[in-house]
Amino acid sequence: MRLRHRLGIAAVLLLATAAGMAVRAWLLPGPALEAVTDGAVIGDFALPDLDGEPRKLSDFAGKTVVLNFWASWCGPCLEEMPAFIDLQKRYQDRGVQFLGVAVDEAVAARDLATRLKLNYPSMVGDLEAMDIARRLGNTAGVLPYTVLIGADGRLRARLEGKADTADVEKWLEAAIGSRKPRD
Repeated sequence: MRLRHRLGIAAVLLLATAAGMAVRAWLLPGPALEAVTDGAVIGDFALPDLDGEPRKLSDFAGKTVVLNFWASWCGPCLEEMPAFIDLQKRYQDRGVQFLGVAVDEAVAARDLATRLKLNYPSMVGDLEAMDIARRLGNTAGVLPYTVLIGADGRLRARLEGKADTADVEKWLEAAIGSRKPRD
């Protein structure tokens, strides 16, 4: 009887905690974009791409880069990636380049990229990728983690957690201003 009573109390506490978390998520807004006022210049880094070829951040110099750290096992990452695919398509002619960094095994990352028809490059790494994210302000080790790098190579904004598409568009519009598509 005592064990049943304890299990019942544990179940009630677990349900109450889950309900509290659900209400909090429903009532409170999602993660907010954090504008970066110091505008630190981002140091170059290199990782292999999904085909094992070396890629560097500097390969995208002169573009506004949305750098997104993700993993194939990360639910919020998978939820935001279709929006990034769409935004890449819509903003590529305005000097914007989405760039993924998979914190994952290469095979799993490549399989997911193929399944989603990823239209932007992605690098892959494990501990090294998380170290790069940490250097860019992700001190908590959160995934997904996204930073906006201006065309001048300076950090403009960062976001811990799943990105809101409308917020990312606001980031991009502020970063690229009235730059028109190239003919």
